Amino acid sequence: MPGVIRTGLPIALMALMFAQGLLLVPGEQLAFFKRRPWLMLRSLAAVLVLVPLAALAIILSLKPSPAVGVGLAILASSPAAPFQLMNIVKRGGNRPYLSAMHLSLALLALVTVPATLDLFATALGFRAEISLVTLSRMVGLLILLPVGTGILIRTYRPAIAGRIAPGASRVAELVLYVLLIPVLVMNSGAVLEIPPWSYFVMAMFIGVNLAIGHLLGPNDPGERISLAMECGARNIGLALTTGALNFSQEEALAVFIPYIFLFVIISTAYLTWRKKRMAA
Repeated sequence: MPGVIRTGLPIALMALMFAQGLLLVPGEQLAFFKRRPWLMLRSLAAVLVLVPLAALAIILSLKPSPAVGVGLAILASSPAAPFQLMNIVKRGGNRPYLSAMHLSLALLALVTVPATLDLFATALGFRAEISLVTLSRMVGLLILLPVGTGILIRTYRPAIAGRIAPGASRVAELVLYVLLIPVLVMNSGAVLEIPPWSYFVMAMFIGVNLAIGHLLGPNDPGERISLAMECGARNIGLALTTGALNFSQEEALAVFIPYIFLFVIISTAYLTWRKKRMAA
């Protein structure tokens, strides 16, 4: 993997998480957690426990290609998609609930990401090139540090945070999308070699994740959409960085390209259905 990708992906991810931190107000999220603790615990269990277990069951039962299995394992270990924070709110999601979820997932990522990835590695028989301790350190650097910095600026300099958050988010997204191009080019052969069955498995992975959040979500339509999308969307920046830095199976990176397209199609269909139901 070229050095520009290995260097650029972590920087883009840190910028994304920093921009996300600029949108989070700790007092607001803590108040929501105190007001509805059982909802938050149920939601965290859905994202951090049920989604990985469902992904493992799908991989073991449907048996996609090894590269797809590793790619889905990395995706299942990478929650809290930063792109979705504002997107879900625009689509009818509940901002306080979603913000509380994102902050909680970011704080827990130091433990949950390496632990979940280790579970998949043991069950599926692949190996990360770095230790769990090093992986935890990487997650702390890529997730906790930039999110925490953004939160501090939002807390003590809210006007500055409001001004720089949109620009920081757009620049980071642009860099990440640009870096996807060489990843796609380098792995184009592997993308073309992914069998149709593996595409079906990826679609099942996305559909089941959305269903978990939808079925476990509260009655409030906005909160139900929020949990469904939180379960369905994965942190593609973290997944790409984990795959690029820690695994010799670089063909697993090719899985992320079709996954993005499938997620856009399936999640759009889900959100359109929910919008019609809410209108009715």
